[in-house]
Order: sequence, then structure tokens, then C-alpha cells
Amino acid sequence: MNTATSTLQHYRQMAANQTTATHDWHNRRQLHAVMQVQELPLPDLRSESWRYTPLPPLLEQQFKPAEPEEDLLFAEDIRQLRLTGDDSPRIVLLNGFFVQELSSLPEDGPLSVQPLRSALANGNKAVFEHLGELSGEGAHLFTALNTASLGEGVFIRVAAGAVLEQPVEILHVTISFDNEYITQPRLLVLLEEGAQATLIEHYTHLADTLCLNNIVAEVFLEKGAQLHHPRLQNESLRTRHLYSLYVRQAENSQYHGTTLALGGAWSRTEFHVDFSGSDADCQLNGFYLAGGKQSHDMHLDVIHNQPGCTSRERFKGILFDHGKAVFDGNVEVRPDAQKTDARLSNDNLLLSRDAEIDTKPRLEIYADDVLCSHGTTVGQIDDEMLFYLRSRGIVREQAVNMICTGFADEIIAMCQWEALENRAREAVSRIIQNSV
Repeated sequence: MNTATSTLQHYRQMAANQTTATHDWHNRRQLHAVMQVQELPLPDLRSESWRYTPLPPLLEQQFKPAEPEEDLLFAEDIRQLRLTGDDSPRIVLLNGFFVQELSSLPEDGPLSVQPLRSALANGNKAVFEHLGELSGEGAHLFTALNTASLGEGVFIRVAAGAVLEQPVEILHVTISFDNEYITQPRLLVLLEEGAQATLIEHYTHLADTLCLNNIVAEVFLEKGAQLHHPRLQNESLRTRHLYSLYVRQAENSQYHGTTLALGGAWSRTEFHVDFSGSDADCQLNGFYLAGGKQSHDMHLDVIHNQPGCTSRERFKGILFDHGKAVFDGNVEVRPDAQKTDARLSNDNLLLSRDAEIDTKPRLEIYADDVLCSHGTTVGQIDDEMLFYLRSRGIVREQAVNMICTGFADEIIAMCQWEALENRAREAVSRIIQNSV
């Protein structure tokens, strides 16, 4: 039996072992996912969406399910890691498991946060209607595997017309006495009509643990809802990070998401966006920094199927040493999506000859009254810019750091949360300084 066959059988058995739900609907959803896992192949280079992705970091280990552990994370750890203040709602997930005693949640009001396991056990109607609706079809094996082990994670709901003054922070922490495990949290986010909120996700670690974080997030924005969604991934350099984001936007809704990928040995972020109503606006921004033997992937699948919608996709990357990145951006404008305005760009800065970027921005346009553009750039540090800084007494290492942090800052500033931006800038500056 070769390694690929053994790994595939391992995950199929894992899925079959985890169908433990008691709710009938939950069982049906899980069983469908288990069937998908039994039928879907492992990702391989024959699939166009995985063609340039380095697969050994994902497939070389047979990760086992994470187990709940106690006495690993404490209140002082949260104070040091968090990006929001004491008055902000906070959700703490340890190795994918919700930690009630370290979370800070409102008891009433327009914001409702429930552990997903409790919401499922109680037969929550909103969960019944939305969970798995976006991610169920067309999933790859690891998305289906997440659904097959459904139960960990949170359900976040913002009531109609509510405007949350403080952001909601989800703090994902990795630390364990174990090794080679897979975490599979599920995020379900629902903003009802006219609601406005900021959701901050922070992925970090307290131990250099070999693990795979396999996250699936489904976001539903009803008519006129607005969500600002910055994400900072700064995990251990042994961690594998696979994040599948699904967003559905109703009429006049707005989704602004910014993803910063700095840590992890291997990461892949997938963005799946579609519009269920006209005149909606979507902005996807991303920055990735890869050196050593790191690799980061950004995959976009934005479907314009309603008239008058706008999308902006702006991604940047800095690669050094043997770092590798993949940008695979697809924007499709379907025949009924007249008056679409879509702009897609990807810019990359290479600091070494051994760094690699595979960039593939593309548009598929089937409507005739649209404004669409796409483009990509790959280059090195401008010699004239470097000379200008050095001629003013700035040493080369500092000059390179200034140019790189300035290049990254356009995307970092789109997070629009000072503590997160400062944390990201410090990390970028430190990594670049060490690499130079």
C-alpha cells in the first residue's frame, strides 16, 4: 500500500468514526459528508485548483483527531495574545475546542454566540437552515472531513438592524501535549438584515507543535448587512493551516475581508463568494510573507450572478529564501450579472533567486455591460529606491526592511484595527530583518 492510499484510508476511517450526533438533521448532514469523504480523492496535482500547491506538507502526515485538554491555557495567556479590549466579546478556541471559561460573551442583546455543539443539540432553527448550505457541494476532501466531524466551533448571530460598537474576536490557540493532530473548528456567521459588525480572527500558538488546522467558515449577510472581517494567521512554523471561507451576500450587503498569512509551515486559504442579491459589495484583501521553506496559497472563486454588484480583490506577497506562494484568483461574471464592476490584482516582491511565486489571476465574463480588470506583477526591490535610502545614511538592511514594510502596509492598513495592524507590522518587520 503506497502512502497516498494509506492516508486516504486513514481519513475515510476518521470520518466514519466521528458520526456521533444525536439530532436527526445533524446526522443527515454528517452522513452526507461521510459519504463524500468515502468518494472524494486526496488533493493532487491533476486538479487545476491544486496544481501548484505543495502537497507533501499536507499529505505526508496522517493527522489524528485532536482531543480536549485541560490546564494548557490560562487567563494570563489570553491577556497577552488578544487583540481587543476587556469590553469586546471574545471567543477562545483551544485546538479547535470552545473554551467557555476563557471566553467573554454577552448574556443578552443583539449579539448571540453559541457553541456549535450546543446549537446543534438544541435544534437551533437558524443553524438548521444555514449550516453546510454553502460548503456542502463541490467540497474537496478536507472540507467534507470538517463536516463529517461537525460539532466543534461557534455560531455567531447579529440581530436585524444592530450595529455592534465593539469587534468580536475569535482567538484560535494551538498548544498541546500531543503531536500530529488535526483541529476542525466550524464557524457559522449570520448577520440579519441591516446588521453591522466587525469579526477579528487571530490564529496563534503557544507551542511549536506539528498539527493541521482545518477550518471551515460560512458567512451569510442578509439585505443591507455589513461585515468587516480581518484575519491574522501567525502560527507555529510547524503548523499546517487550511481555511475554507464561504460568503453569500444578499442585496446591498457589504463584506470586507483582509487576510494576513505570516506563520505556518504551509497554509492555503480559499475564498468562495457569491451574490444572492443585487448591488452588493465585496472586498477581499490579502498579504502573505513566506521564507525558509514556507508556502502560502490564496485561492479565490468569486461568482457574480446578480446585477450591479462590485468586487475588489487586492493581494500582495513578499517571498525570500526558498519561500513559495500561489495566487489563484478567479472572478466569474455570469450572463445575468450586468453592470458588474470587478477589479482583481496581485503584486509580488521577490527578495531572493530561490523564491517562487505562481500567480494566475483570471476573469470569465459572460455579460456585455461590465467594468472588469485584472493584473499581476512580480519584481525585485527597485535599485533606485534602495540607493535613495542608502544615500541618506540608512544601512542596507534597514532600507530593505523599510521598503518591504511599506509594500505590505497597504494591505495591513485595510484591517482597520490598530492592535491587529501593529501586531502584524511588528511580525513582518522582525521576519524581514532576520531574513536580510
